[in-house]
Amino acid sequence: MTYFKTYENCIITFGITRSLISDLQFGNSEFIPNSMAEIIQKLNNNLSIESLLKEYDKDDMDTIKEYLQFLEKKNFGQYCDSHDILCFSPLEKKFYFPEEISNVIIECGQNLTLLYDFLSQNSSFYCKNLCLVFYECLEEKDFLQLKEIITDSNFLNLEIVVKYNSHLNEEFIRILGFEFAKLSKLHIHSAPFNKEVLWEGTNLIDIIFSMQIINTFKACGIVKMEHFGANIQKYTESFNHNSCLHKKISIDSEGNIRNCPSMPQNFGNIKDTTLEKALAHPDFKKYWNLTKDKIEVCKDCEFRYICTDCRAYTERTHTDEEGLDISKPLKCGYNPHTGEWQEWSTNPLKEKAINYYKMEELIKK
Repeated sequence: MTYFKTYENCIITFGITRSLISDLQFGNSEFIPNSMAEIIQKLNNNLSIESLLKEYDKDDMDTIKEYLQFLEKKNFGQYCDSHDILCFSPLEKKFYFPEEISNVIIECGQNLTLLYDFLSQNSSFYCKNLCLVFYECLEEKDFLQLKEIITDSNFLNLEIVVKYNSHLNEEFIRILGFEFAKLSKLHIHSAPFNKEVLWEGTNLIDIIFSMQIINTFKACGIVKMEHFGANIQKYTESFNHNSCLHKKISIDSEGNIRNCPSMPQNFGNIKDTTLEKALAHPDFKKYWNLTKDKIEVCKDCEFRYICTDCRAYTERTHTDEEGLDISKPLKCGYNPHTGEWQEWSTNPLKEKAINYYKMEELIKK
């Protein structure tokens, strides 16, 4: 008997009109018909190819063989015998991250007051990842000051989102990357051009130049394929938790502690409230386990375990029995029922929500 098994790291996600197979080790995904996904599911349950073919008409046999050739060619799986199938086991989908918080986001001003307040109140707080968001330009001295502050902190990785300044050229950033070990990503918005310079060779940080103008956190929450992440950590977190808010905490521009800077509820101010106290509030984690399987429209989507969610800005069409907003993200232009993308901001069905969030300036004419 001959068998075919997909590799442990290759995951099928069923959508309403088509499915997606994702290689979580190498980060690539391919669309496949739902009929193909069903066949893969049967084969992964140790049904032999010979037994599988008996379940279908002769007219389907060539199609099935083409499916298997596609999977083998794309390195999603392999043919094997009855002994080899014992070596295959399903992926453990449990998400494991030992720290209570994985990411801290702070909307900073150039004087760094909020950052100082945060560190003074939470000197023993441990978190690996910090993102600092600046809506204005930073000078060279500001980066040196940040280097001094962050180097002595408990954070391991720093992402800076900052407005474009002509001195922020690739040479300056390259040198900064050598001297500022904890800086892992620099996102430069309001730039006169779009360009990505990823970590490689002599460049020790990821650099993104973007023409997008960012002057409030309302710019966040856009769902597009460039932001998708087909990796084990992203997949398992999205499978079990909310990919937008799980294990996140933030300080908005006024010092208020929120799950995300754009979420409406705050849990005290950093000047007089510790993160531990904010996290202990019964409402802080209420969205953490809201998966895409529970969100309208998203639950039918083949991208739901590799895409980003947004609970701050939604279409405001559905709530569950606990009062949680389970509406589709406002800034997602994908329709899983048609398999087509369209510009979200010009969709007339989203106009009411756009007006509610006062995002009229984001509408593309």
